[in-house]
Amino acid sequence: MSFVRRIQEDQYDVYDNDDVHARLQFFKHLQTITNAIHSTSNIEQIMLDMSQRICELFECERLTLYSVNYRKNAIESKVKTGLSSFKDFALPISEKSVAGYVAMSKQTINLSNVYDEAELKTHSPNLEFLRRVDQRTGFRTKQMMVGPLVHEQSNELLGVLQLINNRNDCQFPPLLEEGFRYLRNTLAVAFAQRLMSPQVIHTKFDSLIKSSILSIPELGLAARAARRKGVDVEEILIDEFEVKPADIGQSLAAYFECGYQPYKADRVRPDALKNFKRAYVEDHHWIVLEENADNLIIMTTDPERVMASRIVHSLFPIAKIQYCVTTQREFQQTVDQFFGENENTITHIEAANQDAIETVTAAETALLAQVRETIANAFGKNHPEFQIDVRSREDKTVSRMHKDGSVQRIAGQVIVDFHVDFLDTGMSASA
Repeated sequence: MSFVRRIQEDQYDVYDNDDVHARLQFFKHLQTITNAIHSTSNIEQIMLDMSQRICELFECERLTLYSVNYRKNAIESKVKTGLSSFKDFALPISEKSVAGYVAMSKQTINLSNVYDEAELKTHSPNLEFLRRVDQRTGFRTKQMMVGPLVHEQSNELLGVLQLINNRNDCQFPPLLEEGFRYLRNTLAVAFAQRLMSPQVIHTKFDSLIKSSILSIPELGLAARAARRKGVDVEEILIDEFEVKPADIGQSLAAYFECGYQPYKADRVRPDALKNFKRAYVEDHHWIVLEENADNLIIMTTDPERVMASRIVHSLFPIAKIQYCVTTQREFQQTVDQFFGENENTITHIEAANQDAIETVTAAETALLAQVRETIANAFGKNHPEFQIDVRSREDKTVSRMHKDGSVQRIAGQVIVDFHVDFLDTGMSASA
């Protein structure tokens, strides 16, 4: 009988002499583990090497060590046992999973049955157990002890440690809770020290390094070569390091958290581009790739910058926008494909100064002119009040009611409904 199990059989009673000895043995073994963690900067590797020893010491079937991603909106598994079929496992910081809730609340949870809804609700009325992992693997989770890794000074969340299934099929006892807290504190110190290292830098090419397509020294060489030659790093990676554009695209997709679209020779230029100029597209680094009903797919080399500018939503206020990323080279290939390699109809200065309205369709321009005219007419009356609502409608038309009662139908890509009350006459007009 192990020293932990002997204590578990009498979980909440005062320890006898044998139990005191078992307690000392438990913390002696735990000290060996924590010393190993403190002695290395490679936390993931030492935890992976010692994961079985930790599971034996805490008499659990599995463990998972998460760290907070650099966007601070999810936790990512760094060490896991029993889930070898999942290369990457990330959970949002929310109440949709036990580990996600612990990350959100920074509170330790010791559950005797993760499938017991009533027990979950004692911690939070919205707490859920993520059952799909069990469903996909066939593993049955029962008990779970999960705790946060928190920076001692700043109280910043650094990660989450999770122990799964007590081998004695009961809730993890107080001794293991105490040891669990000690282990988490050790990991938190190690995580905090690693965060202070200047080597922790996130780039668009992290996935290339993680996939062993590129090494850190090689990326440094590529960056220096790009600066010396005055070109983008992607060009150096493709031409001199023979990295495939598709691999760079997948790395960009992981960095920007969106889909990757490669260059395809059979694409047809969408109608939404008919009033766009080549120089405008090249200057702003985004292009309409596809259009389906009210949905637009936007290809860009920098989704974050384009989304932050709000220009796409300004030009297409009704459409559902889906962003995808691509490499610099494949973006230029797509521009050449849609506009022709030698098209030069507008200078860069003209493109920068052109009114954004030029990029909408002629029907939208006509519609906006009608709206402006009606609003101007409304202001010509005494004390006008009017409201403008923008929404989608399948027939893509609006109606304008004139003073004489006639109705004019206007086709367009956006729908503008407004109502004008003329307080002096009681007459109303709508379009």
